Amino acid sequence: MANLYALARERLRACGVDQIRGGEFCTYSDPQRFFSYRRDQVTGRMASLIWIDPDTTTVKRPLT
Repeated sequence: MANLYALARERLRACGVDQIRGGEFCTYSDPQRFFSYRRDQVTGRMASLIWIDPDTTTVKRPLT
């Protein structure tokens, strides 16, 4: 099973992002808190957005 948080951190660091937070939870093993297609094999709808504002070079993300 892939460690998605570690993979995301690795890719973000490769792009120059040095302030990364989160990764304390496991979406696969915590069904009370998270939907997981990998775990349940049931489709659902979910969306997340992360972007870099070119005017401030600050990573911004909406609260979900």
